[in-house]
Amino acid sequence: MSKGIKMLSAVDARGARHSVDSLQTQHDNNLATPALFCDSPNCGSAVRFVKRHTKNRIDRVEPIHVPAYIGLSRGSEHILGCRYDAPGRLKLILAAASDPNFMHALDDGKRELRLLILHRGLKDKGASGNAATPPPSVTGNSPQRPTGFRATHQQLDSYLRTTTDLLALRAACDDDELLAAQLTLRFGEHTLTWQDFFFESGRYDEVWDKLAPGAQLDMPLALLGTVKSHRSPPASATYTTTYLNCESQYNRTDDPNRQEYFEVSVSHEDGVWLQTFPAGSQLIMFGLWRRGKTTESTKPHPRDATRIMTYVTHKLSPAPPSKRQLAGVT
Repeated sequence: MSKGIKMLSAVDARGARHSVDSLQTQHDNNLATPALFCDSPNCGSAVRFVKRHTKNRIDRVEPIHVPAYIGLSRGSEHILGCRYDAPGRLKLILAAASDPNFMHALDDGKRELRLLILHRGLKDKGASGNAATPPPSVTGNSPQRPTGFRATHQQLDSYLRTTTDLLALRAACDDDELLAAQLTLRFGEHTLTWQDFFFESGRYDEVWDKLAPGAQLDMPLALLGTVKSHRSPPASATYTTTYLNCESQYNRTDDPNRQEYFEVSVSHEDGVWLQTFPAGSQLIMFGLWRRGKTTESTKPHPRDATRIMTYVTHKLSPAPPSKRQLAGVT
């Protein structure tokens, strides 16, 4: 089970600090990696360097690129209170989520995260003026899920904060095992896996497919991206929207003269707020998503003028995000 948050630095036995970049450089130069330990005060747990690598995907041409990171060694655990202690951070998040309509306690000790409430809140433009709808009564020994519950604006804000906190923790860990062991994802009568809810960079094409016309997917999803740039309106513009753009996903296709790109872009009126997520940082984006425009262009191959390349770009965007739907990964 994943118990640690991915780290960007560690110390060796002499106390010298090593960053992920310096360790990757040592690996690239065939130099030995020293024994490493957590650099959080008073922790010192044994950790390991994981070099950057790729993961092949079934039925996909382009593999997923995994950046280098530092994680716990097998059998090692961070001390309680360490800033990299994932179980400790999860415990704090769950302790703060006390509303059983949203985070329901199950008989096996797990919690049930009810995504349908978030879905309704994000779809309901008048939620800010609504009173909370009380959950239906419970009969017998089988508690009914509050399928008709509508959150107030204040409740929805709290639910979104909890959700993005959980997602940021998931993004900071090696995998979803810690969260899956304690949290069941529920959307109406359907139980979801984290794989079908949380999409890292390199899986944007899967989201695009899920949103295809006729796919009938209308539920909130979480995407992880790396901020590439911000585009603010020029001084002469009549619009006020700022765009935050993430690094694109590039897919080769079966046709060597055709390439596909998947771009994720978030728009908001508050450009100053979007700028708080700097270029190069990782960003959780949660909510209801839509397909944007697909554009296609052709041009000669950069190294072979006899080949005409076709570039297809697919755009994804949340519709529309509130500030609670975005969170940085730390």
